[in-house]
Amino acid sequence: MTKKDRKIIDDSEANGTPIFVLTAKDKLSLETILGYHYQCREAGCSEEHIKNAMLRANEFEDWQGENKDKVKLPD
Repeated sequence: MTKKDRKIIDDSEANGTPIFVLTAKDKLSLETILGYHYQCREAGCSEEHIKNAMLRANEFEDWQGENKDKVKLPD
């Protein structure tokens, strides 16, 4: 988790803003992040935001590849 991620979570909790959290253990998370990355590109988000979405997707993909026994459908 980046410092920026922690700030978003803290600010959301303080302001009562809903957030949605995914973990790499969720079998559907990588596809979800890649879809979000695509939508960000199509919508014209900043290159930094697009890059960060892909970096996170890569982290999820790496973790899932190394932890196949822990990846499952969400409960």
